[in-house]
Amino acid sequence: MDIDDELRRLFADERLDVPVRPGATEAVVTGAGRRRKRRHVVAAAGGALTVAALVAGGVVLSGMTNTSSAPPGQQVVPTMSATLKVTATPSTVAVLPDRTGSNSAGNTARTTAPSPSTGKLTTSVSKPPAVPELRPAGFGKIRIGMSIAEAEATGDLVLQDNGLPECASYTFKGYPDGSVGISPTDGVTAIFPPTGARTPEGIGHGSTQAEFRTAYPAATTDQHGYRIVRLDQGKVYSFGFGSGSKIDEVVLYTDKQMCFG
Repeated sequence: MDIDDELRRLFADERLDVPVRPGATEAVVTGAGRRRKRRHVVAAAGGALTVAALVAGGVVLSGMTNTSSAPPGQQVVPTMSATLKVTATPSTVAVLPDRTGSNSAGNTARTTAPSPSTGKLTTSVSKPPAVPELRPAGFGKIRIGMSIAEAEATGDLVLQDNGLPECASYTFKGYPDGSVGISPTDGVTAIFPPTGARTPEGIGHGSTQAEFRTAYPAATTDQHGYRIVRLDQGKVYSFGFGSGSKIDEVVLYTDKQMCFG
């Protein structure tokens, strides 16, 4: 038998027919319509979510955009910053003694503890005190006529061994380049002030002859060439100009001094 004939016979057999339920066609069409509507709803919802995400992203980006009116290229870009809290440990700066074996007055530097409010180290350096004036009465706490005991009691002097019994020699603790001569019988009779000292009229080391003449027009010259200004009670200012035109030596003494010629 030909295969084609066999196939025709099988397809023609009524036993192979599948009966169609009444209304089946309408049910299929209705179901397809419902599925099509669901797809449309899902697509619309997905589009709305996409638009919302884009809008939110635009808000965030606009928030990061600089609203400054500065020209392009000069706008400030927002940055993230972190604050680092540093706790510093207080330290002390040592001060080395000077060549005289003692620290110069006031030349002390120190580092203080961090300020609680700022957290920063505060370094303060105290300024040296102003050098006292060389007044007719004396220099600092040392006065003309003070006894050895009174002068030593001030705590401002350091005894020097000069080998002269008629004039004990001292230096100032705070001013090693100054010195004092004290007589056992007449007390303080000579004061050689430190370099920075000035008389009340502003004359001292470094003053010119013109400045000296303006301050002391009645000054005289002694047998050694020193310029002398007579004060009360036998006291004298003596100024030496040396070979230059500026003062390089200043002394306050009395007529009773035995510390120099």
